[in-house]
Amino acid sequence: MSHATLDHSSRSSADILDQFVERSWRANAARQRAKGVDFVIGRRDGVYLWDIEGKRRIIDCGTGGGVHSLGHRHPEVLAALRKALDDGRDTGLWSVPNAEYLELQDLLASLAPSRSLSRSVITLCSTLSVDIATMFAFRMTGRQKALAYRHGYHGHSGFAALVTGSPEEGIVGHYNLPTEHSRFLEQYGDVEELDRLLRDDIAAFIVEPIDYETFRPATQSFLDAATRLCRERGIVFIIDETRTGLGRTGRLWASEHYKLEPDMMVTGKGLSGGLYPVSAVLMRQEIYDRCLNEHRFAYISSLGGNEISCLVAAKVLEVSSRPQFLRHVSEVSVALRERLTQVCSAHPNLLTGVSDFGLIITVELADRSVGRQLYRNMFAEGVLCHSVSEIEPPSLKLFPPLVLTATEANQIADALTRAVAAIDP
Repeated sequence: MSHATLDHSSRSSADILDQFVERSWRANAARQRAKGVDFVIGRRDGVYLWDIEGKRRIIDCGTGGGVHSLGHRHPEVLAALRKALDDGRDTGLWSVPNAEYLELQDLLASLAPSRSLSRSVITLCSTLSVDIATMFAFRMTGRQKALAYRHGYHGHSGFAALVTGSPEEGIVGHYNLPTEHSRFLEQYGDVEELDRLLRDDIAAFIVEPIDYETFRPATQSFLDAATRLCRERGIVFIIDETRTGLGRTGRLWASEHYKLEPDMMVTGKGLSGGLYPVSAVLMRQEIYDRCLNEHRFAYISSLGGNEISCLVAAKVLEVSSRPQFLRHVSEVSVALRERLTQVCSAHPNLLTGVSDFGLIITVELADRSVGRQLYRNMFAEGVLCHSVSEIEPPSLKLFPPLVLTATEANQIADALTRAVAAIDP
């Protein structure tokens, strides 16, 4: 694959990070340097990233939480974006309907995990989709509280920020945001706690099919209980597939593993192909009609649902829903799990095992103190991991591109071998 050359000849990674510290978002630069090396992205291709000096190459096992689930600059998605631009398209006008929006809405409905999710609102990012889902739930129920998992993540502004309660990543206290609209489930999967918290003042329960902090998948009994309790108590059940959808678990949606029928579903990040912002919230028709069609200006977005974003999202859905693509995800996830398990077996005093849900993978640790050192060692060995779990069980989290090959899976396992050997020779 050919690429235009990125000209960074006059700048270095260290220079750019220094400038961020001096006059921009210092914490972001500090997080990058905490990985153990100055690294700013230059060239990118598939599962690989190079620094702007062109000297270091790493495998991206973070993918921005799934933004680059199809790898970087996927050729088919890139071609769809280029064609949209070459055909003379731009973002259009929000006030003028476009055919591409209808086609994407129909495609989402045909691929949804439940036939009832027949309508959708197209936005620019998952945070906005969570905002819309929460507002719609408020209207449908006449209530103004949402329940979410304490260590989940749904966004950093608006109603999305209100349902992100993590002590590490949440910002409600930092910005003095109102707290009367939120309630949090402290233990992911705890049906008794869920039953206690889903009271008659709750408008919506929003949850991911995984514990975002540990990456462990939900149990069938937990999601079944959530569905039943929400239906019985008139609560809107929102499943957030921002990270788990688009083939990540070996099926197009993680919800398919559970045969879920939520009232709304959020998708995003990877829907952009890592090239053009787009997200969507799917919903039942009665929710769509009551919320969007009973007010002349029920939802306005200058750029949401524009032609280019819809064409890019349609291509991502086409690629991600191919049976051979989903088979590949399942097969390579098994291969990676087996190799990582072998490494764990060789270092049982530090690594206790591997948990996976497709290509949502954790290497569980015997000692929390080793987590950040292992993360840095992996980066030094050429693999950018997603993160380290902040709660029990301690683990190193991997979120690789779904186009990962068996050869690249071996490279990740080899990097773990070297990374842990530096701690446990």
